Amino acid sequence: MTAEATRRALERRLDDPLADGLGQGGIALVGPDLPLEVLLASERPFGHLPWQTAGPTPWADRWLESSFPFWARSILEQWHAGVFDGIDTVVFSRADDASQRLYYYVRELQARGKLAGPSSGIFDIALAPRGTSLAHTAAAVAALMQRLDVGDEAVAGGIERANLLRRRFAAIERERSADGPLHERLARAALWTDPTSWIDDIVLPAPVSPGQRILLAGSMPVDARLHEAVEISGSCIVAEMHALAPGRLGPEIEPGAEPVARVLARHLRQASVGPRAFIDRAARVLARARAVHADAVLVWLTREDEALAWCVPSLRRALAAAGIPALVLPAARWQADDGTLSVITDFCRGCARATA
Repeated sequence: MTAEATRRALERRLDDPLADGLGQGGIALVGPDLPLEVLLASERPFGHLPWQTAGPTPWADRWLESSFPFWARSILEQWHAGVFDGIDTVVFSRADDASQRLYYYVRELQARGKLAGPSSGIFDIALAPRGTSLAHTAAAVAALMQRLDVGDEAVAGGIERANLLRRRFAAIERERSADGPLHERLARAALWTDPTSWIDDIVLPAPVSPGQRILLAGSMPVDARLHEAVEISGSCIVAEMHALAPGRLGPEIEPGAEPVARVLARHLRQASVGPRAFIDRAARVLARARAVHADAVLVWLTREDEALAWCVPSLRRALAAAGIPALVLPAARWQADDGTLSVITDFCRGCARATA
């Protein structure tokens, strides 16, 4: 497969993500910090519910307040239209405010008979840095294992497969320096479908030296438009830090003497970069910027990600002290139709002129 064939294959998956089997009795996900190893152990198709980037959502708008991001409206509108009827179950994550609240709305609408479709449950991850939260999360992992009818031995096999995927993504990230939009499509396809079934077939562009190496941090990008705005300037997004980026899988898992549910719970809590994670985001972003030799950092924050906005002052200070230019875009519209794209292009061009 050539790089161009890879692009076409990714586009097909993004155009019809349910075609890989998710729409025929698969397990759908909503939100970050869900245990990949348990999903792999189930031997069933899985993937995050896909969103659309635009279009009317009249039915969803009847129920969801303005604080819900558009991706949630898109998912609920498609759910009501019957797009997800073939899915067996949907697992929502408590690690994100919008995904947790959407779960409650779906359950209430189904209880009232106003919404059909698949059954749903919540993965009740607890991220507070204390032992009771770890125990609570281990119980949530065990409950999901029971719900999907997988045992410890199957999950151990899932850990091995997930570690292979982590190695593959790590290799891709090490070489990443060209065609940011293609990498974004790869990450989204790996979110919406099971990447272990196709990741080894892809071929990516050969590494090049971009004009400016950009780190993207903050909210999950809607699609490839942020990356395309950077590419117009001759620069490239070479790494990403948001809750649904490939790095969400964290480092490889070393099975130990602990029960497998506790092993996965500990790993999920340590790897989390979601809005509710108890981490020093400024230090994490700065460390990542240095690791990938970023010339600048783009911090794109949608107005619905209110929790992430609290890190902006410390992030500005850390990057300024390190001499790394940063463009911080707080309260951006999720659809990226508010003039953000031209601002991003101008910023990257300015960075290029400053280093010329």
